[in-house]
Amino acid sequence: MVGNQSVFRAYLVGRASSTFASTFGTFLISWILYDLTGSKTAMGSLFLLSILAQIAVQFIVGPYIDRWSRTLVMKLSEIIRIVTFIMLLICLSLASMDPIILYIAAFLTSIVIYDAAADAIIPKLVHQNELVKANAKISGLTQLIRLIALPVGGFLVANFGQIIAVAIVLSFYLFSIMLLPLLKEKNKSPLSKASWMGQFKAGLDIYTQHKILLILGMFIATTSFGVFATQAMYIPYVTDILGGTSFEYGFFAASFPLGYILGSYLVGKLKAPGKYLYLVMISALFVGGSTHIFLGLTESFWLALLFEMVAGIVMPFWNVYSTTIYQRLVPDEILGQVFSVRFLLSKAATPIGILYGTFCATVFSLPFLFLSVGIILCAVTGMGFFLIYRASKANYKTVLSVKQ
Repeated sequence: MVGNQSVFRAYLVGRASSTFASTFGTFLISWILYDLTGSKTAMGSLFLLSILAQIAVQFIVGPYIDRWSRTLVMKLSEIIRIVTFIMLLICLSLASMDPIILYIAAFLTSIVIYDAAADAIIPKLVHQNELVKANAKISGLTQLIRLIALPVGGFLVANFGQIIAVAIVLSFYLFSIMLLPLLKEKNKSPLSKASWMGQFKAGLDIYTQHKILLILGMFIATTSFGVFATQAMYIPYVTDILGGTSFEYGFFAASFPLGYILGSYLVGKLKAPGKYLYLVMISALFVGGSTHIFLGLTESFWLALLFEMVAGIVMPFWNVYSTTIYQRLVPDEILGQVFSVRFLLSKAATPIGILYGTFCATVFSLPFLFLSVGIILCAVTGMGFFLIYRASKANYKTVLSVKQ
């Protein structure tokens, strides 16, 4: 049993609703902007603004997340996004939409403190010995929702129009916020009274106390760099290298999340690796890096599809166990902030990855891009294996002290 089943089920439904609204909403803002301007430059600048805003918001707001209850933080995050889409709905209804409004909306929807608080509340909703299964369910469900949100969103916009689509996004955010009162935070710790700087230092100190978290953060940043370097070039890769059409691209783009859903199911069902935990985690990253090398070497669409699905299958063996380690090592009073820093690490490498991917694809070639990213990821994980093995010795009993 995963804690209180009804409470955890409410959490899953609420998070799924929020994830659908977030994914569909981001797509919708981009679609409206492109429909309004027809400018690829505007699209690129909107994406860059969103990434930079997320980085800035996580840095500024992160230390404050643990000063309030997790459900309050989640509620505030949803309210900001609800107000944003009400603004868009009014502008569309009055036919007074302007690109600057969409840039403002992109910035406001980038205040994604919901996810950090949602990850931090999990240990209060489930038993410690069920964290792996709970995280696996959440991870798989999130990928599934993101997989279906874009095609469903495209269908809704094409058949019902932008105003109805915005109203649907609003309804999903409202449904998510209505479920929050059902989440009862057990063993609620006292609210932090520390200043921004004091809370920020407390968050940094946890990385000094547990070197394993610092190493995990390094891997998260490196993986994010590689993923965004190649994902930005998926369309030209499929069309120019694999000789595919938009139809084949749809299959290719769906192969990773489909693999991820399968991998999440396996993580939840298989017995935890025990003393081989870190070996399994680092091996998952190494295999994921290797798939980039294979993608750079093949021109077969079906082989590329297989490699991308393998990358999706192995990734939960990193993400789920990594999240569980954070939840077990970090004190509750700073857990939200530490998850915020973790999110910041993943996003900080995104612009660098996009720039690297664009540079390599333009100056060299797409196969060179995939090969170089794969070599970088394999080299970092290969060298990092020894670091994570040494650091894990000090935390082994702490991390795995609860029977899984």
